[in-house]
Amino acid sequence: MRNRIVRAAVALAVCVPALAAAQQQPAQPAETHREGSWEFSLGGGALFVDPALRDFLGSGAPESRFADNAAPRRATPTAVVRLGYNFNRHLGASISGGGAMGSGVTYLNPTGAITLTGDLNARTSPFLLVGTELTRISGGNDRVTHSTWGAHAGLGIRSFVSDNLALRLEGRMQFAGYNEVPMSTHHTYTPLVQLGFSYFAGGHDPRPIVMPPLPPRVDTVRTWRVDTVQVVRTRVDTVWRTTDHAGDQVVLRVQFRTNRAELLPASRAVLDSAAAAIRATPNSRWQVEGHTDNVGSAATNRALSRARAQAVVDYLVQQGVKPGILTAQGFGPDRPVTTNATVAGRAQNRRVQLRRLPAPPAEPVP
Repeated sequence: MRNRIVRAAVALAVCVPALAAAQQQPAQPAETHREGSWEFSLGGGALFVDPALRDFLGSGAPESRFADNAAPRRATPTAVVRLGYNFNRHLGASISGGGAMGSGVTYLNPTGAITLTGDLNARTSPFLLVGTELTRISGGNDRVTHSTWGAHAGLGIRSFVSDNLALRLEGRMQFAGYNEVPMSTHHTYTPLVQLGFSYFAGGHDPRPIVMPPLPPRVDTVRTWRVDTVQVVRTRVDTVWRTTDHAGDQVVLRVQFRTNRAELLPASRAVLDSAAAAIRATPNSRWQVEGHTDNVGSAATNRALSRARAQAVVDYLVQQGVKPGILTAQGFGPDRPVTTNATVAGRAQNRRVQLRRLPAPPAEPVP
């Protein structure tokens, strides 16, 4: 048993130098895709018959034994044809048929296997295969025997000479059981080494995972009723009703591009209504205050909030508001109205607030 295992290891080790060399080869161009390809392989090599099986094939009288002599050859020439399908660049399945002939004995060997490949799209691609098989043996006097069960495992490598054609080196160990073989375990260990080529047909780019586009983040704040200022949404625009009470304030529903002080077109209707309300309130003074959430540095957020407040002031001036009654102030993350621990909370803290300033004290009469 130990000698058979050693011989199996030696046979499979034929592929090891090729596997090591494969790691030094450059990859195929990125546009080469063999996912979903059919692989047709043809190769030839040598089948090394298990000693116990050889003794069985050469035993008996010359007119009744399988082999044409009492000492059949150890190594028998073989040919293998294989058809496989590669589900992706790592996993494939195949069926094959092999035939060998030597010393008057014919070996037929259909198999089925699963192939695990490092990267089928690489210039060189080592692979591991495992599967099942059946061996039919025929010889002199029409004698026939076959294995009662069989399996195999092996290593191999493909080296591509073009996008569709690759040289293929493979070594595998076949394990089989024969009821007729007179040995204690009824098991045989038969190495096979073959060299050939593989031709690939079909193949396609792997199907990309299409993710729905994410909506752009905009800094949006809600509008609510504060003290004596009321905002009423209609189908057309926003109507503002203001009073002369000191301390009036409102949070504007305005939108900016993310991390910029550029107003989005959706903000125009709100700011147009604000401009009309300010123009309709004589002798008033207003402060536009910018606020942010706490994401990012405080200094950057203060500068951003100040720039956004100034952008609102500039727009209101363009709509006819006197520039002398408007001031811009940026507070960054310093004055949150709710928690910054949630997405909804941070959205509320990102806001532009319009505050009516109290009238300056009257100068004393001399």
